[in-house]
Amino acid sequence: MRVLNGNRCKITLAKQKQPTCIFATKKEVLINNSTNSIQRKDARVMKTKAIPVMLALIVVLSILKMDAFADPYPWADQKLPPMVLEKHGQFWAGGQIVKRTQPGLENDEILVGQAHVEYFIPQNKHKNAIPIVMTHSESTGRIWLTTPDGREGWAHFFIRHGFPVYIVDPAGTGHAGFNVDQFNRVKSGLVPPSSQPALGHNDSSSWEIRNNGPNPRVLGVKDPSCIGNDGRGIPPVTCYGWRIANDEEAYKHYLAVGLPTGPNPTGGTTPGLIAVLEKIGPAIWLGWSDGGLLGGSIVSSRPELFAALVGVEPKNSCLYEGFSKGAVQIPALSIHSINQIGRPHESGPPIRFSRADCEAIYDKINAAGGNATWLSLYDIGIYGNSHMMFWEDNSDKIAEIILDWIIDEKNKIGGKNKSVSGNMDSGGPMSSR
Repeated sequence: MRVLNGNRCKITLAKQKQPTCIFATKKEVLINNSTNSIQRKDARVMKTKAIPVMLALIVVLSILKMDAFADPYPWADQKLPPMVLEKHGQFWAGGQIVKRTQPGLENDEILVGQAHVEYFIPQNKHKNAIPIVMTHSESTGRIWLTTPDGREGWAHFFIRHGFPVYIVDPAGTGHAGFNVDQFNRVKSGLVPPSSQPALGHNDSSSWEIRNNGPNPRVLGVKDPSCIGNDGRGIPPVTCYGWRIANDEEAYKHYLAVGLPTGPNPTGGTTPGLIAVLEKIGPAIWLGWSDGGLLGGSIVSSRPELFAALVGVEPKNSCLYEGFSKGAVQIPALSIHSINQIGRPHESGPPIRFSRADCEAIYDKINAAGGNATWLSLYDIGIYGNSHMMFWEDNSDKIAEIILDWIIDEKNKIGGKNKSVSGNMDSGGPMSSR
């Protein structure tokens, strides 16, 4: 028996020939589930030799004042059972193999424009276990696997409810990466600095932009009556949330996911995202901010890749920028809070939609036989959420709203998905058969 301590193991992989990992508390240990055994005739000798070794270890730890069983930060004990997975893995979708343009490397090749996918297939699937694709546009897919206060993220929530989850980084973000040659050509003096595209990096200013509070680490006043217009109306009114963790470690967590983002590849991020859906769809698309709007744009042209569409405060307040026949075919839900529910129409450029604009588009979709819902959390008595509701203290409650909506739609989306008996049950798109 090999004893491991230090880091916790958060998930259990089922049907594995390799050692099994289980949850452990401070007083528990992680047990290696191997078949090695100590012969009975050597057991007494091994036990005798182990005593001085253990005593020496205790002395060393006491001298160094170390806690061998200390929990790593962050860890919020939600008293949840082990999460059992049938399959966990990752793959890349889409992209083009191109020659490098960096001096001296012109004969070498790289992949550009690809999306990165990490997937989690639960052992116990929901009856209509359609895969859920969770994405964003300018951050990292890690946002779905964590919260600043150490709780499990939305990915874990849906996995625990029996849904396969596919976390996607679009091209140029997170694990998808981007092409560095255009920057190195500037360094080499081959092209002027003005030709170099800009890199993105979310910083502390995003705290206010995302309505977390007026200044970094400062939360809004708890005032459910405040319905802002994002500072765009007459008079301008901005309301802020009060639910995100803002202690020092949580703030570091917040800043850490603001990873640098590269320039969009030729053709944008859409081809890589379509390639993801072609591997695992029809799927439920769950997109945050511009990730919601990206989903809506793909629905309009490739509705057969979707089972449903969910937007978490989609960019420009809508999942769609207009009516399309594709949107009529796919059930859709968008969820909004604080300033999105009070934004005015702005003629632009760029044109900015109000709630009334979005509802008019959704109404047209519904009149044609579709099913699109624009949901204000304030209309159902849930207050104080910012643009990042999936990270806030009531995040599970909002996830339950989405889950209930998905289950209510199961008669429409459950029977259409070839992946339920295909890719998903075989353990993911990369498994061999």
